[in-house]
Amino acid sequence: MKLSKNLYKYIEIFIILTFLFVLDLTNKYFGYVFFNPNPYFIFSLFIAVRYGINLTILVGVISTLYVFLSVFFSVKNDFFNVIISWEILKIPLFIFSLGFIIGFFRDIYIQQIELQYDQIKLLKSRIDDLEDDIRKYKNITDDLEHKLILEKQGLSLLVEKLKDIEYNNSEDIFNEAIDLISEFIYAKTVSIYILNKNNFLRLKVRKGEQFLPNSFAVDKSIVISTAKEFGSATSNVLFLTETEFNFEYEPAMAVSITDNNKVLGFITVEVIDPEKINKNTETYLKILSDWLGTLLLASKELNQDNDNTMFYQMKKFNKILEKIEERFKKFKIPYSIISGTYDKKFSVEEIRSFIRDTDFLFLDEKTKEFKIILTSCSAKGLKRVKENLEKYAYINIQEAYSKDE
Repeated sequence: MKLSKNLYKYIEIFIILTFLFVLDLTNKYFGYVFFNPNPYFIFSLFIAVRYGINLTILVGVISTLYVFLSVFFSVKNDFFNVIISWEILKIPLFIFSLGFIIGFFRDIYIQQIELQYDQIKLLKSRIDDLEDDIRKYKNITDDLEHKLILEKQGLSLLVEKLKDIEYNNSEDIFNEAIDLISEFIYAKTVSIYILNKNNFLRLKVRKGEQFLPNSFAVDKSIVISTAKEFGSATSNVLFLTETEFNFEYEPAMAVSITDNNKVLGFITVEVIDPEKINKNTETYLKILSDWLGTLLLASKELNQDNDNTMFYQMKKFNKILEKIEERFKKFKIPYSIISGTYDKKFSVEEIRSFIRDTDFLFLDEKTKEFKIILTSCSAKGLKRVKENLEKYAYINIQEAYSKDE
């Protein structure tokens, strides 16, 4: 593009000067020596103002050549004596001197304009960069402000939800937990995986568009394997390893969910904005993973250790109550206890029909005693369950209380 513009300038100069030369020869103007002002001189000033020194010199050379040719064609015999006269030499002298002076100041002026234009471009670029930084800082500020507000009352808000919401099964608890996680860290996709005994991950719940498979081995993911060993990890570890990895199995962040140093599962952030992958997000995920540890314990014991039976032996009561009490001390998540006796008409299926999957039923078949732990249950929920139990004549409730403060 630039080459075509320069070529256009040269063609323009050549055509106009040649036109003046042909006009001179046709009318025998003797190189416009007796014209005042000289057309070549006027044209050179125009070029000096428009294009600067370089093209002015070119115009001066061509103009001088055409003047000398015109003089030569007019006085061939005395050509050399004529061209050294002042009338002839003043033409190239004025063209070169005034053209140089005007072209010089024109070039300085254009350079200043170009310099200012470059400075404007640089400033615009800096403004764009600053606007990007401002957007990033605003996102970070909004994110931190959101965290400060929620970290101050987030867990208490969750406890209130647990008190008020009637859960039908353990999946509802994880749905509530993943909503809170997503709300805190603004992640596009968050999931919770349970770790099976064969070191295989199985999806418990997900919010957002799927990125990771629903089930896969832990060792397929470097991020999750690192989180299993150290408690948490981000995708940054991928830049520090020389091991080959499959991006399909790598989340942005992963935090292990543990109970008594035993890994039960993982909170995985599958998709999130890069600037949100930081220590603040990682720290909060650790807090929530600690809370989820007790919930996973309940779910895992129900699904695996109980071998699909509908109640526990009474000897397990103290062990499980200890875990529920530990969760209460940490997070003030309420629970309720019901204990009593029953006669031979007692039906496990009937009792199970109005308590949740996350609630624990314990029986002593020799002494005909029973205990029920209602997890995440306040006095309001206890009252409902107690009223249902009192409908059965073969059940004698001896004690019922809630722990929610």
